[in-house]
Amino acid sequence: MKRFAYLCIILGLCSCTNLDTDFSNVFESVQKEQKEVLPELKTEKIVLNVYAPEGILKSISDRLKSGYVREYTGTYRTNYEVYVGDYVSIPLNIGEDTYNVVSYPTGVQYDIQIKDNKLRFRSLYQGNYELMLYSGGAFSRKIKIDNKLNYEFTEQNNYDIISQSYAQRNLKGLNDGVAIHRIAFPNSFRDKELSFLLIDLAAKDGNTKIIKDEINFLKKNISLSEYDKLQLIKALEVMQGVNYEVPSELLKYNDQSQGLNMDVAKLIMNKPNIMPSEAAFLEIVYKNTEDNKQIGQVLGKWYTDNGNAVKGRQYLNNSQTVEFNTSFGNVVKPEEEIQITQEEIQTPAQSLEEKNYAQYKKFFNDGKRNFDNENYVEAVMYFEKALGMDKGYNEQKDVYFYMGQSHFRTGDYSKAVTELKKSLNLEKNGEKKAEIYYNIGMLYEKLGDKDQARNYFTYVIQNYKDSPWSVKSSMKILQQ
Repeated sequence: MKRFAYLCIILGLCSCTNLDTDFSNVFESVQKEQKEVLPELKTEKIVLNVYAPEGILKSISDRLKSGYVREYTGTYRTNYEVYVGDYVSIPLNIGEDTYNVVSYPTGVQYDIQIKDNKLRFRSLYQGNYELMLYSGGAFSRKIKIDNKLNYEFTEQNNYDIISQSYAQRNLKGLNDGVAIHRIAFPNSFRDKELSFLLIDLAAKDGNTKIIKDEINFLKKNISLSEYDKLQLIKALEVMQGVNYEVPSELLKYNDQSQGLNMDVAKLIMNKPNIMPSEAAFLEIVYKNTEDNKQIGQVLGKWYTDNGNAVKGRQYLNNSQTVEFNTSFGNVVKPEEEIQITQEEIQTPAQSLEEKNYAQYKKFFNDGKRNFDNENYVEAVMYFEKALGMDKGYNEQKDVYFYMGQSHFRTGDYSKAVTELKKSLNLEKNGEKKAEIYYNIGMLYEKLGDKDQARNYFTYVIQNYKDSPWSVKSSMKILQQ
């Protein structure tokens, strides 16, 4: 039972999110220290299988539990080595009292302390750690500590068994494999990919702890792109009925991506319990969205359930197309609204609205005709005029789409991306969205951002499998 408990500690420490863990509590709990005559540290070359990570984690757990100390006696050295999980004790020259870690694997944690004229070091992460030692504030010497596993295997081998565990939907095997990967290959280019594999499988399993840990890791170490956020939303969507907290990274309102904002809002509204920070995000979306009745109903119920009946009633009334009469403090009945609407049909203001839409439609059609005739500069001019008169008309998404395509054909790729993303935020047709995602991928490829291009092509393949744009996206990835 003790071994199991200690393994749990290791799994927590080695998880790709628990890089903030304070190791000192673990280290200080070790009572027994052993010493040895220093042998050469050797590593055993192995080929991992799906069961190996659990055994390696147990081996590290045993080393931590033993509190083994690799103790050097001479001060002439500059290079030191130690196994992951063990302490290394380095004697200091007379006067050496402070240190500065100048180089280490990015994003890892380690424990260093000076006591009894010795520097003691331990870390769970493989790699080289370089330190500058000082005596009375003056530089004394530079030392390097090689912290290494006693097993040697390739990163590709590790990745292959991770992929195998993911394919088999083996969450524990996947978690163990990723933990070993984090220990053996810290700050890997695969870190983000592995986190999303864990999030995907943990979401299907309802494991909120792993999801929270992985999201914290991503937040600390990796900047999430719009594509990454869409993938995160997609993974969390399967957790209907499970209580979890929407990551704070998703609760940042994006003025340039209303589609992303709405996806996050839908994710929140499907939760059994909404947190205050999530309700605050819904309020921002509510204020910036015309079709906001469903959001209003959710906010109204949330405020009512949380003791603010007045504000809850306001949202509920607004979501039912009931407005407050601020002059008399009472509510206008729906029947009265219908009468007003019927009268307004005959007003000059309505006639002006019809004229505005007619002119808007003319500019749009003129732009479309120029686009079809390959007069792209003129097309943009007409589309911009149409947008100047736009009042949320249905054609707005098409205006942005053709503006983006026009900029695409004139070589202004950055503007094209901006306009197509605006179109994507408004588009509801799945086939058309697949086309836009594909075109944005093409534009990023033109801009030289192959990683972002691949992200968009991959998104089309994963989410629009039956679309011809999925086939085209697959071909683009094969050509990269």
